[in-house]
Amino acid sequence: MRVLLAGYGFVGSVLASLLKASGHEITVLRRQPAGAMNGIEFVTCDLICGRPFDARKQFDAVIFSLAPDERSDAAYTATYCSAQQNLQAMVDASHYVYISSTAVYPESAGTWREADATAHSSRARILLEAEQIAQQMPHSAVLRFAGLYNSERRIYYGPPATVGEDRLVHFLHRDDAARAVTHVLARRLSGVFNVHDGHPQWRSDVLRRLGFLDAPLPRTGERRISAEKLFATGFVPRYADYFAGLDAPQAT
Repeated sequence: MRVLLAGYGFVGSVLASLLKASGHEITVLRRQPAGAMNGIEFVTCDLICGRPFDARKQFDAVIFSLAPDERSDAAYTATYCSAQQNLQAMVDASHYVYISSTAVYPESAGTWREADATAHSSRARILLEAEQIAQQMPHSAVLRFAGLYNSERRIYYGPPATVGEDRLVHFLHRDDAARAVTHVLARRLSGVFNVHDGHPQWRSDVLRRLGFLDAPLPRTGERRISAEKLFATGFVPRYADYFAGLDAPQAT
């Protein structure tokens, strides 16, 4: 299978290795020059500023996994919307996978499923606009990742700056995020899917276990994000919860 991967960051670098190990032909678009490495072809381009190809290219699968350099509406729009439109204008794919975020769900109590996303903030509005762009492709899947982490990027590094109400936190190990993409590709899945390990934890419990908090925080309603739709397709995370994956060795 010929696969084009836009983005070679925290998840993309692991994903490219997984796909290559499975025997696929991988082309990676990235802004930094790299040439070829470990049998992976790298094409230097900046999708925000321009288009990478002079003519249309056919791929079996295209994966959009870019992330903005800063947290601003302008950067989000340029990265998720403009860059994605530039890519789609120059490639054909029989399967298109777009990496989104569970930030499309508001921070309020309830169980949130794929159909429940709302433009509750400017960030959520841009993310949903980008998902709509992705879904214009003939056979597309949108994966909404929860909080990404691994042993090097732990999310929590010290005591909280402020102590407020407690909330449930949904996690996804970086390696399981990459595995979720390969699962979707292998099964030719389409539609929108929430992706996390299936075991949200109270933030204060996590902070206390890490030694960053002495007492529990006051709890209100539970905000749960359902990942049952993806689990029903047979996807099983390798790391069952945050602490199961925290000290796991990094993928090579």
